[in-house]
Amino acid sequence: MGKINVMSDSLVGKIQAGEVVERPSSVVKELIENSIDAGSKNITIYLGLSGLESIKIIDDGEGMDSEDVLKAFIPHATSKIKTEYDLFRIMTLGFRGEAIASIAQVSDMTIISSQDGNSGYCCEYKFGKKIKEEPIHSNKGTTITVKQLFLNTPARLKYLKSEKSELSSILFFIEKIAIAHLDIRFNVYNNDKMVFSTSGSGKIVNLIGEIYGLDASKALLETNYVKDGYKAHLVFLKPEIYRANKLEITMVVNGRYVKNYNVTNATIEAFDTYLPIGKCPIAVLYFDIDPLLVDCNVHPNKVEIKLANESLITSDLKESIKNKLKEVTLIPKRSIDNYKYESYAKQTIFDTQEEPKLNEEIVYNKQTQDNINNTFYNFNYESNDSYVEDEIKEEPKTDTYSKPKDDIVIKESKKIPYMEYVGEIFGTYLIFQNSEGMYLVDQHAAAERYNFEYYYDLLGQDNLPKTDLLIPIILNFSKKECLYIEQNIESFEKIGFKLEPIGDTSYAIRGVPLWAKVDDIEEICYEILSKMIEENKVSVIYFRESIAKMISCKASIKANHSISKIEIESVIDNLNKCKNPYTCPHGRPTIIKLSIEEIEKMFERIQK
Repeated sequence: MGKINVMSDSLVGKIQAGEVVERPSSVVKELIENSIDAGSKNITIYLGLSGLESIKIIDDGEGMDSEDVLKAFIPHATSKIKTEYDLFRIMTLGFRGEAIASIAQVSDMTIISSQDGNSGYCCEYKFGKKIKEEPIHSNKGTTITVKQLFLNTPARLKYLKSEKSELSSILFFIEKIAIAHLDIRFNVYNNDKMVFSTSGSGKIVNLIGEIYGLDASKALLETNYVKDGYKAHLVFLKPEIYRANKLEITMVVNGRYVKNYNVTNATIEAFDTYLPIGKCPIAVLYFDIDPLLVDCNVHPNKVEIKLANESLITSDLKESIKNKLKEVTLIPKRSIDNYKYESYAKQTIFDTQEEPKLNEEIVYNKQTQDNINNTFYNFNYESNDSYVEDEIKEEPKTDTYSKPKDDIVIKESKKIPYMEYVGEIFGTYLIFQNSEGMYLVDQHAAAERYNFEYYYDLLGQDNLPKTDLLIPIILNFSKKECLYIEQNIESFEKIGFKLEPIGDTSYAIRGVPLWAKVDDIEEICYEILSKMIEENKVSVIYFRESIAKMISCKASIKANHSISKIEIESVIDNLNKCKNPYTCPHGRPTIIKLSIEEIEKMFERIQK
């Protein structure tokens, strides 16, 4: 007897449901997409226990007649596509016609719809079987209710997560679909309490404020461009606001929220050296692309897509973002919240930035604290021996202030404002002031930025000069590394390294490029070799960014090291010459600003 059997329609439906409907957020996604395709401008979502108990979606779209309400439950019944021609020119969010049928197989599902706001039609299915159908009075649009999700599929039911996790997943998708459709108003209720709302104003700045907050809307940058076959509208936040993962990089193609690995990575690469290592930008990427060049039929959830001109899009994307970042001033502002006088000596400086890590140059120990207690700043100040307690009054603001004794003045440029030098603290941070507030410059980060750009440009040049070493440097490698070096010995010589085997696993370095400092040769060689083996490429041009980062860090002024006025002027002048003077190569800020208003709040001269 044969082993192969034809599955029942019910079993097929459940398998399809497993592909499309994995959790409550999958249900919400599929139904909201149908509401948008129906031309809805107001969509309201009611959740019971974060969708675990019930999901109800009400829209004001064009609605369905009785015939269409009944057909909606039939697998692969859709109004979106009719021929193969339509399949390759998809402009709607739904197109397979399987979502409602799949959801109905694993839940108690009711659809009520009306086209005129008077007469409507109701149909209910419970776990794949029709329970009832009847005419009903209804407002214009469609209302869909889903209850007892996965009750007949215990295997999937037991893998549902907590209420908070399921609600988070639902809100994440709704945020993305709201970004894709700015003119639609969304209201989300969980257990009769509103948890999310958008205005549907059609303006991205308003929606960014509704999702990420007012500070985010103030940090908004936008740029547009048109290329062969597509248009792009890029919206992203200044690097001072970032996230720890890629989830807030939102890609919208032809009105559909989608994901594409290469486009996401290209966005992160465009912010390279503007953000701390391991951090990602907040960005929205709108693309209008010829549907023939987009394949959104890659996965059942219709989120993953393939692009025919992917390399062109990623290249244009990176260039456009980088150019926009170069046009704007990116000195981050810092505010001091919940300030307490008692913690002044310990927290004032570090409240303006992330706490230093142990592997960074700053060493904050008891001796440092003693220095703070004795002389908090290294510039002179006058104090009165007699203290008269008086009522603190708000003093009138003024743009005039006494010029400090140090005569270092930074002239205003397009990137760094006019500043007057005041002093330095911890042998690490240079203090400047102007009529807008106080500026702190990290001397190591500033010097590192300049050195990075210098070495990066240098390593991009052809025929770099080389020199022979009087005393060769001996390096030991693994068998695999030695085999790779042997196969690429000529390529290493082209980039300036003259290597000579002196044993089974050892090489003598007898020549090096002039840009490589002798003290760093060993580390540079190991770094280059590991990357070349990993990527199977022998080229300084290909690895010049990582090499430039390594060299610039070692060549820069260290923290906890006081420098002279001449060195201070040199650091700031060089920083002014940089293409990006706002962050070091690792994404940490080189300069931050404390406004006069924040400083006055700190001293309680004005109300917080």
